[in-house]
Amino acid sequence: MVSKCGTYCQLLVEGSPVSATTPAVHSPSAEVDVDQELVVHCRNGDREAFATLVRKYQSKVLTLATRILDSRSEAEDIAQDIFVKIFQSLHDFRGASRFSTWLYRIAVNHCLNHLRRRTRQQQTLVMTDAAEWTQESQASNPYRTLEQKERWVLVQAKLQELSLEHRTIILLRDFEGLSYDEIADVLQLESGTVKSRLHRARMELKALLEPYLAGEG
Repeated sequence: MVSKCGTYCQLLVEGSPVSATTPAVHSPSAEVDVDQELVVHCRNGDREAFATLVRKYQSKVLTLATRILDSRSEAEDIAQDIFVKIFQSLHDFRGASRFSTWLYRIAVNHCLNHLRRRTRQQQTLVMTDAAEWTQESQASNPYRTLEQKERWVLVQAKLQELSLEHRTIILLRDFEGLSYDEIADVLQLESGTVKSRLHRARMELKALLEPYLAGEG
């Protein structure tokens, strides 16, 4: 993730942002069929089917919640609430969109509602990949040198300076790899609005990053 994020960071400044994640090669239709079949089993009282869905998506939900909330501990609590909400709302899933898109919509809305209720003294730095960091690198100033680890911290820090709507749309597109149509579904926006908002968000993030990366070759 560190090197991928470094590449994303540099390409964003150069004006050619790419996804920070590498999409897996899979068949979307097959995945949809599997998820919808699991949902049917869940509705019929199959708890193991729901456990399978949780195992499949818990990492994605936790990562997204951590990046939106800027707190790993809060994200862990919220992720549990999200899956409770998903379980309680399975009867509302009609299959008009992919299950993963429906899940993202619930997760994002839950995180945003939590943020609106939360009163904070100051923002803390997102440390999604804390397990990869040594104690020394965590304690160091991330702006002192722009090596790969510091660059990852830089991107996370600057994401937190964006407005909530800009941060969310960048996370969904460039970090989670959702399509424009999926983001439109998650955020309940028109596709054109998604594209224009994403463009503005990337330009804002680019402006925040340029002073730190302009001198890099």
